[in-house]
Amino acid sequence: MASSPDGKILDAVRAAVGARSAGAAGGRPPAPLAEPEGWREGGGRAHVRAPRRVPDPFAEPETWWVAFSGGVDSTVLLDAAVRVLGRRSAKRLAAVHVNHGLHPDAGAWEDHCRRAAARLGVRLEVRRPTVAAEVGSGGLEAAARAARHAALAEVVPPGAPVLLAHHRDDQAETALLRILRGAGPAGMAAMRPHVMVGGLRLVRPLLAVTRAEILACARGRGLEWVEDPGNRAPEHDRNHLRHRVLPSIAERWPDAPRTLVRLAERSRETASMLDALAAMDLRAARGTAPDTLNAAAIAALSPPRAANALRAWLVSRHRIPPPPRYWLRLLADEVIAARSDRRPEAVRGSVWVRRFRGELYTGRETGRDRPRPRLPASTPWRLDEGPLDLPHGRLAAVRVEGEGLAVARLPLPVEVRFRRGGERCRPHARGITKSLRDLFQERAVPPWKRWSWPLVFAGDRLAAAPGLFLCDPFAAREAEPAWRLEWRQHPCG
Repeated sequence: MASSPDGKILDAVRAAVGARSAGAAGGRPPAPLAEPEGWREGGGRAHVRAPRRVPDPFAEPETWWVAFSGGVDSTVLLDAAVRVLGRRSAKRLAAVHVNHGLHPDAGAWEDHCRRAAARLGVRLEVRRPTVAAEVGSGGLEAAARAARHAALAEVVPPGAPVLLAHHRDDQAETALLRILRGAGPAGMAAMRPHVMVGGLRLVRPLLAVTRAEILACARGRGLEWVEDPGNRAPEHDRNHLRHRVLPSIAERWPDAPRTLVRLAERSRETASMLDALAAMDLRAARGTAPDTLNAAAIAALSPPRAANALRAWLVSRHRIPPPPRYWLRLLADEVIAARSDRRPEAVRGSVWVRRFRGELYTGRETGRDRPRPRLPASTPWRLDEGPLDLPHGRLAAVRVEGEGLAVARLPLPVEVRFRRGGERCRPHARGITKSLRDLFQERAVPPWKRWSWPLVFAGDRLAAAPGLFLCDPFAAREAEPAWRLEWRQHPCG
């Protein structure tokens, strides 16, 4: 056990950095949790896009990055990281300073960080993002946090680890703040030691270290840091908790900060179990159409379990913060439990949930912030020249035999159109010509998707609705060279 604050901090950083190094004792750290895009640990939206690839959580990083504000916490963390990495620090360690420009001394703080990094032999990247004037419901603090995450994502390669200097007192404040805001287990879990947020691999080695221990270490080592007066501004909720509420609580219950941290750890375990239960229920309730749920299977669950599954489904489909309980109850009462002859719908913000033929669908509302795609009246497409990109999806053609549209009977280019009314087709091997409306109904295509389903025409004759049906005389016979059409709609498109 470390005998001093400095030793404790070094041990914590060594565990975070050394555990991933080749041959280090202690094995691999836990795989970081992946948080939904659009959800930040502060409890709202973040403007950071997820990476296109999923990095290996156990890969040896080329560089460890430190988020360096110049305050005492990040100063102690950067100093400890340099000492832990030793001679490798110049190659294995870099720092990022984000200058929000919100304080008159922001330039002086940036200069201080440059000098501090130079003394330590650490490369420093500086970014000066513009914090939006329209800060939204989260306030200036939330806007600055979003800008900070975006700046980090701009500098740090996807999957590279970023060390953050959050400590045990920060964790206690976060847990209490979430409780006061009515968070569930996932929110009360507060800050995680390892987490993926929008492609950033965040690592917090100091969550077991107190603010007092960090200050003692900084003073003992003669470190210099900057003080942001905003950290004492009483109008910020966190500062109010830090300087007024928690000290008052600690007078009566001295162990309250440690208790709040334990609560966060237990909430994290509970949230993990609820996620596992939701995944199991969603697999069992999978609908016949892609990304749909069987309404009867969800209705058969207990109300809390159904709400848990619906919450996980909506978060994963739309990358949104978890919907509130009242809206999930609305889904159960007015959509899932509606009479079978109805087509019920519930909308919250831009997200909708509808039931059609016993299955639950979800998507995004069209509107001012998400306009309905403008579809071209007709688009020529040469199948032999590659996929066709449309505003709401992609059409592709694959050469096969015995299925799809016969190469010999299909003039090129074909025309891709959308429903206008009056289209008819004789489905392959069916012998009966039917209207497009009847064919859509037979194949359970939801009404809201029919207007945007691509139709392939050979001249003036309908040849196929990709993914649904082929029309004679264009359908291929056995062993005949053909084009198999594949339609992939954009998520929520």
